[in-house]
Amino acid sequence: MRNLLIVFSLLLVLGSCKKNKVDPDENLTSSQLLSRNAWKLDRYTDTSGKTISDGNLNASAVVLYQMLFEFRENQETRAIEKVSKTVINRGTWNLLEDNKVLDINIVGFQGKFKIVVLQKGKLTLQASTGNFLSGVGSELNMEFSESPN
Repeated sequence: MRNLLIVFSLLLVLGSCKKNKVDPDENLTSSQLLSRNAWKLDRYTDTSGKTISDGNLNASAVVLYQMLFEFRENQETRAIEKVSKTVINRGTWNLLEDNKVLDINIVGFQGKFKIVVLQKGKLTLQASTGNFLSGVGSELNMEFSESPN
């Protein structure tokens, strides 16, 4: 009886221990994170995180809400219209400065953008406001979330 109690106690202790699950996305490179899904623009913010209203943006900035952006493994980038899934523009992308800058070369969305956040499901890029006419200072953030391809 005593041995049965010891065995039962050991099984209870072992059964209650949680195994550490390894997240397969944990070890992805910046390039792999960018290219795993398309990205949709959710909002523009100032550098402190306050949302910038569409009225403070130029038409070129507002139209980016209507697109998905793919950063493919072969360094090709594509702007895709959300509803029709039509490829609007193609270009190239590259990571610079030890993966801290995303260089995008596509008509209508071109430049070197500081990567503020790059993680599973979230991408925040920082851009000069000169490109977007927001009147919130010299820089703004563009917050993207993943969208299924």
